[in-house]
Amino acid sequence: MKTDPKLEACIQACLDCHRTCLSCITHCLGKGGSHAALDHMRIMMDCAQICLTAADFMIRGSRHMAHLCRECAEICRECAEACGNHSEADEHMRHCAETCRNCAEECGRMAA
Repeated sequence: MKTDPKLEACIQACLDCHRTCLSCITHCLGKGGSHAALDHMRIMMDCAQICLTAADFMIRGSRHMAHLCRECAEICRECAEACGNHSEADEHMRHCAETCRNCAEECGRMAA
């Protein structure tokens, strides 16, 4: 079955963001300090979960995928900002922020 390239790009961005956020959670817990602050952990967990859920909705062709993608974009932007605040001299956090921004852009296009 052939799918829309825009949809495929968004699904892939969501799955990449899910995986990256989970990896960064482990990284941040290992670093400790402000990296492991509760609010920071929560936004990364929220982002990972909403990205996986959004990908699932898109794969299934749910009629709710547009408004879920809108919410996903908002959470990804918030996570990108949080990770960006920890990105100085930390490649993991820089990569997480970039991946979240990309996912926010892709989800924003799907929500439009």
